[in-house]
Amino acid sequence: MNQFEINQIKSRLRRLELSEDFVDQYVHKLQINCESYSIASKSIDRWKKEDSRDIVAQVLVCGLIAAVLGGVLATL
Repeated sequence: MNQFEINQIKSRLRRLELSEDFVDQYVHKLQINCESYSIASKSIDRWKKEDSRDIVAQVLVCGLIAAVLGGVLATL
């Protein structure tokens, strides 16, 4: 990979809010393994940043289910 491609990879990793140490280690690993830019880009594109709204929604749904089941068990 040339320097431009390395900078593109670093930019993609930073958009995922990963630490600088991780970014540097990952780029180093790519260079050691002689991976191409296209392969690295495809693997990074499969990663996704956790959306905090999704996590909050999951917690609320779990809480609601627990409350309903608790109410059902309390009436038995």
